[in-house]
Amino acid sequence: MNYVIYARKSTESEDRQVLSIESQVDELKQTAAHLGIKVSKIYRESQSASKLGRPVFAEMLQEIIDGKINGILCWKLDRLARNPKDGGDVMWAIKQYNLVIQTPSQIYSAEQENALMTYMMFGMAQQYTDDLSKNVKRGNVAKLKQGGWCNVAPMGYLNKLDDHTIVPDPERFPLLRKFWELLLAGHTPVEVRNKLNNDWGFRTIKRKRSGGKPLSKTGMYNMIRSTMYYGTITRKVDGETLQFKGTHEPMITEDEYWRIQKLLGNPVPRPQTKNFAYTGLIRCGECNGMYTAYEKINLYGRYAYYKCTKRNNQQCKQKQLNLAKIEDQVQIILEDMAIPEDWAAWALKWLRHVNEEQTGDRNVTRSSLQSTYNETRSQIDRLTDMMIRDLITEDEYKKKKQKLILERDGLNAKLQDEEQESDNWIERVEQVLDFAKSAKAKFENGDVDARKLIVRNLGSNFVLQDGILQLELNDVWKLFSKHSKQLHADMDRVELDENSQPKEKTTATKSVILSWQG
Repeated sequence: MNYVIYARKSTESEDRQVLSIESQVDELKQTAAHLGIKVSKIYRESQSASKLGRPVFAEMLQEIIDGKINGILCWKLDRLARNPKDGGDVMWAIKQYNLVIQTPSQIYSAEQENALMTYMMFGMAQQYTDDLSKNVKRGNVAKLKQGGWCNVAPMGYLNKLDDHTIVPDPERFPLLRKFWELLLAGHTPVEVRNKLNNDWGFRTIKRKRSGGKPLSKTGMYNMIRSTMYYGTITRKVDGETLQFKGTHEPMITEDEYWRIQKLLGNPVPRPQTKNFAYTGLIRCGECNGMYTAYEKINLYGRYAYYKCTKRNNQQCKQKQLNLAKIEDQVQIILEDMAIPEDWAAWALKWLRHVNEEQTGDRNVTRSSLQSTYNETRSQIDRLTDMMIRDLITEDEYKKKKQKLILERDGLNAKLQDEEQESDNWIERVEQVLDFAKSAKAKFENGDVDARKLIVRNLGSNFVLQDGILQLELNDVWKLFSKHSKQLHADMDRVELDENSQPKEKTTATKSVILSWQG
């Protein structure tokens, strides 16, 4: 019998706990000595057995076919194969060429009549590999959805081991940011790479087998094409290219990235993502899961549907709903809160009048705050003078100064608020009135982004159950919804002129105007 030893150590994670190659060889030599087996050759291989193409294994298999080897010593059967093709080759060699496989605890041969056991061992090795692959994929996708990074950090970043994220490399991040800036300024990649390597002394991170080298041409173009540098991680999952929003600090903006792609003429298509207005907004009233959207295309056109993800409860019975039915309900809400355009013009004029009356009061308040603020600053100055003249101790100075600084900063914040409140008051009023009078028309005629903005401004806590959309309207829209019908009825009774004043001043008109002012 001509025996050989085959020892394999995978570089992949599933084999990190397996004995190293030399430990396997030592153990197998002891097994050979114990069994009186003479070993003619030792095969060592550092490669995963889950994939095809192991050169050392192929060489050994050819030696078996040629009749030069008829026995193998290995640590376990899964050292020989973890895929159906290689496992089948080993099984065929046992049957066709009378190959004998010896492990420290078991012998596998045609004479032993344990073919079923051999099949099971190879099958278990294959199943382990399949399960591990699925689990790793599932874990990676979950991490990507949270914005995490699954591999060695790219150039300009470092792996943060405690939470498996990436952070800017303080040495290389600023240099690579300057690299992008020069590309944006119109310099060629070759010019910028030479400057980066020769003038700025850029070197990659030293790793076990590589690193500490200037940026290569391949590395440069890989970096230029990588979307992760503007914060979007692109990965292929089950044959589909997906994009995830990363939590790492971007090196450039998305706009800068695409400008560079255009400048360099790179054939990288800007992703066209489906834009659904209400994803991430509506929850299921039955299971509290989020609603997601998808598109159907038939002979009559494209149709969007919303359905519960059922992540909280797979037994959720809520049915999918056509986008049109959701938007019909939104239009009813917008119609209920719509105000007459003439009334909006009157309201804006009236509120401007109110604002002018309040301006005097605000000026008095602002003047008082400014005076107190100035006095506080003077006290801080006097306090400093007292310490210099040794009229108070250093501890007293620190305590009193800290108190005065807090008071000064508080007064300054109030002054800023007063000023901002005065500047923005009418602007906010105009925005509110414009939204209430025109949101329905803008929703009907607007694109997806316009509709999304309108709906999100309505309120919060959007819930869809049994085809009915409910939400918590913002307080101001509740008021308009409450009074909208009355306002439309009032406009039939009161006619306004071009100055938004009633054309006829009667007791009834005055009563209506008073209710409007309220």
